[in-house]
Amino acid sequence: MTPVRLLVAVAIFGSCCAASPVTWAEDVVTMPAVHKRIEVRIRAPAHVQPVSNALLTAPTAGVVADLRVMPGETVRAGQAVARLTGPTVMSEKARLAADLKTAQLRLSAATEAASIEQEKFHDQLSTRDAIVRVRADLDAARQQWLAAQSAARAYAALVTITSAEPGLVTAVSAADGQYVSAGQTLAAVSSSRDLYVVANFYGDEAGWVAPGMKAVFHPESGEPAIEVVVRRTAWSVANPGELEVWLGRVAGGDLASGAVGTLTLTPSDDRRLAVPSTALVLDGGEWWVLVHDNTGNHRRHVAPGIADAGWTSIMAGLSAGERVVTQDAYLHFHQDFSTRYQQAD
Repeated sequence: MTPVRLLVAVAIFGSCCAASPVTWAEDVVTMPAVHKRIEVRIRAPAHVQPVSNALLTAPTAGVVADLRVMPGETVRAGQAVARLTGPTVMSEKARLAADLKTAQLRLSAATEAASIEQEKFHDQLSTRDAIVRVRADLDAARQQWLAAQSAARAYAALVTITSAEPGLVTAVSAADGQYVSAGQTLAAVSSSRDLYVVANFYGDEAGWVAPGMKAVFHPESGEPAIEVVVRRTAWSVANPGELEVWLGRVAGGDLASGAVGTLTLTPSDDRRLAVPSTALVLDGGEWWVLVHDNTGNHRRHVAPGIADAGWTSIMAGLSAGERVVTQDAYLHFHQDFSTRYQQAD
């Protein structure tokens, strides 16, 4: 072949290559669509709280004394938080003390009378009816004494306000020297029993959550993570679309009332048809992949689902085993952009 003809052949071949670019198979990295375990993880801010707060109220009217707790302080079950004094309390204590003394005197007299009557009966100086009568008086005196003693003890416990539950003091609404009426709140205690992790979920994430699902609570304080399980859920009336989720501890670790952190919930770990996330191309508001076969690359519209660890599930548009371009997918997808581009007039 003459040099002139050779140059013409090379020029024709080069012009053909420039007019229609070819993607060679060896230049494309592909991977088949496979069924893979894809986990759904939902995260949300969460906090620890009891089912309800205990209100410590004044059981009777009086003046507050010895109130030593402050918000944020921890209290034990049965710990005295305050006591009530004042003229009303002192007057009632005096009345109960007088009743107890009267009952004690009556009991002593009835005991002595019963003893004397028993001796007389042994000496045949008394009758069985008399014995029955003095014993009835003794029983009545003993019941009166027990009732008076119980009333005095109950009132002494009544004017001493104690915490029925261990927990954290969240509010104090009284002070020493303040007069309070019966039923008035002195303090609020957040119980450390029956604690729950509470989180709120919205939109599509709320639809994944159901009772019985396990989750992990990561305290913001850096304490070890705690395994929890969904106990109940409730849709908010005030905020439509908001799902309130209550989770209880499974095992290990202790929940601290008022603690905050992050909740990670895994509602699903099913096997799904998936491709590497790098294979997905967003174009025109829709998702695409390039399906590769012996004839080259072909655009395919797909419906992606959840993603996990670099893989994305495909809800529709692909079949298992079909190979998709996973490297430089955007470059290959738009390589013929110049042929579709129309220059403005």
